Amino acid sequence: MNGFAVINKGLGISSSDVVIKCRNALSRAINKKTKCGHMGTLDPMAEGVLIIAFGNATRLFDYLLAKEKSYEAVFTFGEARDTVDRAGKIIATSDLPQYQKVLEVLPNFVGEISQVPPKYSAVNVNGQRAYDMARAGKDFQLEAKKVTVKDITVLDKTLIGDACQDVKVSVTCGSGTYIRSLCSDIAREAGVCGYMSKLTRVTCGGYTLQDSVTLNDFIKNPLDNVRNVKGLLQQVMPIIQLDDKSYIKLRNGRCIDSDLEEGTYGVEYNSNVCFIINVKRGKMKSVCYLQD
Repeated sequence: MNGFAVINKGLGISSSDVVIKCRNALSRAINKKTKCGHMGTLDPMAEGVLIIAFGNATRLFDYLLAKEKSYEAVFTFGEARDTVDRAGKIIATSDLPQYQKVLEVLPNFVGEISQVPPKYSAVNVNGQRAYDMARAGKDFQLEAKKVTVKDITVLDKTLIGDACQDVKVSVTCGSGTYIRSLCSDIAREAGVCGYMSKLTRVTCGGYTLQDSVTLNDFIKNPLDNVRNVKGLLQQVMPIIQLDDKSYIKLRNGRCIDSDLEEGTYGVEYNSNVCFIINVKRGKMKSVCYLQD
């Protein structure tokens, strides 16, 4: 079965565990083992929108990478933790920053910024996961990378006089952005320690929390909660129709002439989204097949 589900991931469960539970539930429902994967991980201490793909829909991962995501997070000041979230051990303390200082530094983190991923993350380091190396006490450094933060907006705050204990923020960002790193970098810029005490992903791949179902609801009724691939694909690219002759040529791996603008398109044929094409220099070619 090809399709996807929009899951509202709860606290304390990994994205991989959600994949396993969804795969098992759907496989039992259709009496056939199905391929399954998530479209952008969420840490166990984070919650919110997690897109799970089934069958050939798992091939859409790369096409969703460029899609913006949005989060609501709470940044807590005065402590640093080794995992940069509330699950970690306290490794340093500081005074609280002035709230006005926090507001002053936030614009420095909007736009294309350089960011070092947390050591407790799934970043691959010479074939090993960074979090495995960190837990083993190994000494290593992660390289900074460029990420894009479109917007940071303060939603709420907790003040002690003029000092800021924490802020709740809305963050819209591009692929690969670590909100934990954003928190620690903002705290450092304000001259204090900080860690992310809460994180909720509110949009991913064009879908929102209102579009999602809980993991338990999916497990109870998997077939009712698997969506058509077209819904996911049209979030990231235009969908076009083809005539019989063009479909057959592309299906057989041939290039054909096209007057479409250069870019990537989904192809619908006989009411099914069958493959993805790339148009370049007046030619179109299939680059990803989506049917069984």
